[in-house]
Amino acid sequence: MISRTVTISDPLGLHARMAALLARAAEQFESSLWLSCRGKRASLTSQLKVLALGARRGDEVLVLADGLDETEALEAIAGRLALGTGPLDE
Repeated sequence: MISRTVTISDPLGLHARMAALLARAAEQFESSLWLSCRGKRASLTSQLKVLALGARRGDEVLVLADGLDETEALEAIAGRLALGTGPLDE
């Protein structure tokens, strides 16, 4: 298992659009992926559980990956979190 801390940069925090993007990304990997924030942990394949973490802009979250492709999975998820979703009219 590997992990990385990422700061939420999106002005809206970890919102529904981001949760959907993360879930879609997580489903592309064999590894199990989780997100942890303020003592709570959620599987990244569950949009509702990720939203329930209530992560806001500036919060530090821990991305955890465990499995055969954990390094690639961690890079993809951490990168997506660091970028945010961009303007809503994309």
